Amino acid sequence: LYMRSWLSGVELGILPVSLLPRLPDPWLVAGRAACGLALLWRGRGCRRFCSGLALGAALALAHGHALVRARLPEACVGQYVTLHATVSSLPRLGTMRNGEVRQRFEVVPEDIQPVHCAGPRRVLLSLYGEEAQRPGPGDRWRFEARLRRPWGLANPGSFNMQSWFAQSGIDAVGSIKSGTAELVEARASPGSIHHRLRRTVSLRIAGMPVEGEVSAMLRAVTVADKSGIDGELWSLLQQFGVNHLLVISGLHIALVAGAGYLLAWPLQRVSALAGRQIPWVPGLLALALATSYAALAGFSVATLRALCMLACFIVADVAGRRSGSADTLLLAAVVVLVLNPLAALGSGFWLSFGAVAALLWLSCWQRGSNRYRRLLATHAFMALVMLPMGGWWFGGSSLVAAVANLVMVPLVGFVVVPLALLGALLCLLGLPGDLLAWKLAAWPLQQLLPPAAQLVEESPAWLYHHLFPGLAAVLLALPALALTAMPAGARLRLLAALLALPLVLPAADREPGTTVTVLDVGQGTAVVVMAGDRALLYDTGGGDPGGSNMATSVVLPYLRSRGIRALEMLVVSHADEDHSAGMDAIRRALPVRQVRVGPGIAAQPPAQRPCRAGEAWRWPGGETFRFLSPAAETDLSSNDGSCVLQVTIGGYRLLLPGDIERQRELALVRYWGAELRSDWLLAAHHGSATSSTPALVKTVRAATVVFSSGYANRFGHPHESVASRFRRAGALLLSTAQTGALEFHFMPGQPPVVTAWRARQRRFWM
Repeated sequence: LYMRSWLSGVELGILPVSLLPRLPDPWLVAGRAACGLALLWRGRGCRRFCSGLALGAALALAHGHALVRARLPEACVGQYVTLHATVSSLPRLGTMRNGEVRQRFEVVPEDIQPVHCAGPRRVLLSLYGEEAQRPGPGDRWRFEARLRRPWGLANPGSFNMQSWFAQSGIDAVGSIKSGTAELVEARASPGSIHHRLRRTVSLRIAGMPVEGEVSAMLRAVTVADKSGIDGELWSLLQQFGVNHLLVISGLHIALVAGAGYLLAWPLQRVSALAGRQIPWVPGLLALALATSYAALAGFSVATLRALCMLACFIVADVAGRRSGSADTLLLAAVVVLVLNPLAALGSGFWLSFGAVAALLWLSCWQRGSNRYRRLLATHAFMALVMLPMGGWWFGGSSLVAAVANLVMVPLVGFVVVPLALLGALLCLLGLPGDLLAWKLAAWPLQQLLPPAAQLVEESPAWLYHHLFPGLAAVLLALPALALTAMPAGARLRLLAALLALPLVLPAADREPGTTVTVLDVGQGTAVVVMAGDRALLYDTGGGDPGGSNMATSVVLPYLRSRGIRALEMLVVSHADEDHSAGMDAIRRALPVRQVRVGPGIAAQPPAQRPCRAGEAWRWPGGETFRFLSPAAETDLSSNDGSCVLQVTIGGYRLLLPGDIERQRELALVRYWGAELRSDWLLAAHHGSATSSTPALVKTVRAATVVFSSGYANRFGHPHESVASRFRRAGALLLSTAQTGALEFHFMPGQPPVVTAWRARQRRFWM
């Protein structure tokens, strides 16, 4: 009881500190007061809880401050530095659209020049096109790399990349200058042996003559190498709620531990015949094999949780003590958080521990049920558990997860994984038969993936439900799920349904007024105008038109988080991919009533037509829209042919000029004159020196200028001459690279309210 109180205190001390936006003195005062009260309190359990609380808070504070101290200095952002470093991770291979190979791997710097750029303890590097040079874990290399801080995009409804960098201990990211990677020493340090073994197995599987997605899944379940899992395959598995099977977790660890117990059985028989019992051999062998496999999987959060619980069970069994499942789960959570106090900020921590806690709770109420009923009830209950958890972390949940998991969990757990691990063992021992084992493991995946992809393509609507529940809805759903597992009467069932109702209800009506959001899409543009139940999207951000792009990772999650299920208008200013890459993804995902496109994009009448100067329309709330360019010209460049859109909201004018450059700006000034006057301006061409001429700046006279550009981008946007020009004109300058997504809320008779999304997500360790 006392140990449980202390562990609970440690866990509760770590969690809230990691969420602090800054470290106020009152927090320290409160912590000291809690410790003082604990010493005066007579209850030993309370004293241990408070001491654990103080220890947990201290660990979280120390970890956060260590992250801040190790961050790349601001003066070194965007500069080329020389690194002598040791590769510390399994390189993740990928292929760019142009066929160029990209490798991403982590290194531990031994020396960074110039010396004032020293400090980062772990750096994530990208190497392009160097197929002949494959950095191996443990090898020492010399690189010239352009570094920047671990930043990431910041948008409502999207994945928080900056938080992931912090959880992973990444202090800087960068790209290696072509031709400067030089191997200093090929070696296998003790800490890198498991990564080298992982690479051996991964490359062997990748060389098999099987489909790319099947090979990627085999590498993921065997050695946790997810470099082949692209956005399309992940989305396919997410539609069926089975993407958790790609994460090496408790099921895999339990299988390996079970194999250890089976292998120990002959040893037990031999020792018994010899007249000497060795009771600890099976447990020790099982733990050794499970630890080896956890190392082969890279010691992920789910793997550490399973390994810690297994260790508690085995040690208690050897010592002749009982090991409660709830206590081992609590101990595993504390171990994971002590090793990395920021682990609780990621979905992996909550999904892993939450799933095990849900299974333990369900097992308390399943005693006496027959085997098949328990199996069906377990899959149905876990599908319900994933509704709030999937909605909170991923913005939706599969509606067919129970059926899909009923088929896939035993298939992957008892067929694919054992065969894949057998192949890995044969490969590492240098014995024949590894390819045969992997081919047998791949066969069921080859049969299931094509019909699954066809089903998603033909009937996607009823497979997956998008929802963005608030914190209150998720917290209410938890007791509802607990009641669902109990053999309750009609009254408790009704209570559970009422508690879960906010989770599935449609989003409430949006607040009155008009919201204009400039999304943080890196080096690109995506602007959303929302009023009532209407929405306009100006550009879709960049990326790969046929693969991963900003529309799928940023724009669509934002629209869904704001309750937008259809677009009144989609405007794609011109064909450059940093503006148009997500056009098809948007049209596939949402109904779009009207589309207007710039040069280089084919018109598809009647809904999709070219932008034409003078076209205007009005929404019921009074918002008016008007195209100022292009006219009927046919000799304009792609940039100068951009759709220039002016939006009027109440007494405010907003100007969205696309990528127009100097000559087109002068033409607009000559033709429209004072009509160009706007209170708010999205800087043309992301702040390039070829745009935002003095004539345009003087004519528009914008009070607020927004730059939509990437953090530390290689183009140097926004150019300093452009920023200085706007400052001299008295404008307030905002940049999505620094602030994240910017939301401007307009209410009649009130000044606009500006919200910077990165400031809302700020933590003291960022």
